[in-house]
Amino acid sequence: MRDYSLNLREGQRFQFLLKANPIKTIKDEKGRKNSKGEIKKCRVPLIKEEEQQRWLMRHLEGIAVLEEMQVSPCVPLYFRKGRQAGKVVPVRFEGVVRVIDPSAFKGLVTKGIGPAKALGCGMLSLA
Repeated sequence: MRDYSLNLREGQRFQFLLKANPIKTIKDEKGRKNSKGEIKKCRVPLIKEEEQQRWLMRHLEGIAVLEEMQVSPCVPLYFRKGRQAGKVVPVRFEGVVRVIDPSAFKGLVTKGIGPAKALGCGMLSLA
């Protein structure tokens, strides 16, 4: 793998593409408990476009400003973890972003944004 040096400056603008899994965490509706006796938490997808946009803005808060953004749905991904089946509902974000905190922004590029990275979500691509 080739090492890529990413030199970022405050105010720098990029076109971006991000396939992500915008979710929120809620308490289990059935009141099931985990091994610690606490009510389990479940991840549920954010379906409304406004919620998805707010999800991305929260992840970029203090790091970058969205100048333009379009959101489009992607095909759902199904997976199995042990005996448990699951579904991820990814969306595609694209637009223009302006960097506020270069160091933190580089962290987003290298570590990704949000869950389901093993299923191809979270990679922030820049142009």
